[in-house]
Amino acid sequence: MRIGDRLGQGTPSMDEPSATEVADAAVDALLRVVDQSAKDLREFHDVVARARRSPLPPFPRATVLVTQQIVDKLTTVESDLEEVLLGLGIARPSRP
Repeated sequence: MRIGDRLGQGTPSMDEPSATEVADAAVDALLRVVDQSAKDLREFHDVVARARRSPLPPFPRATVLVTQQIVDKLTTVESDLEEVLLGLGIARPSRP
């Protein structure tokens, strides 16, 4: 049974990708996004860490709220990535 059959779309043509090809493409896309996000987050971390060494203006309340939203979203992303690992049959790496 192919992915199109399971979705009730009939028999896929020979030009349609297999379920394995679709899964591989999805993982490849995720890896590219995670790689770029890791670079962006590292750059953000380094910029903010350097800025904290210099005198900072008062921290606006709106910025505090945004930082909490970012933490919440990153926590959700981490949980979602763990689900991907489980779906791929990969054990979650232990933290130091």
